[in-house]
Amino acid sequence: MSPSEIEIHFEQMKGLSDALAQTAAELHQMTDTMGMKTISDTKAAWISDNADIFAGKEVKLMEQITETAGNLNTLALNIKDKAEQIYNLEMWNTLTAKTRSYR
Repeated sequence: MSPSEIEIHFEQMKGLSDALAQTAAELHQMTDTMGMKTISDTKAAWISDNADIFAGKEVKLMEQITETAGNLNTLALNIKDKAEQIYNLEMWNTLTAKTRSYR
């Protein structure tokens, strides 16, 4: 693989990682703002024992979504890290192959 192809693939992987991180951030922000607003609006409009049970389920769901957002962000960081490792190894392999062909 040529250095320019390696560079293109690396940039694509960084782009995918950045898009995944952005999705995770937006998901986290949605749970912080819209999720909590929904919970408080429901709690204010519905007063009963069942409302408390429902609100508890909403909170658990928001926690799960927040955890998923964190997992997506961790995945994005891992992808970027692995892409950098592969990029460095591929570039080293390319340079090593060129050096050996000159002998």
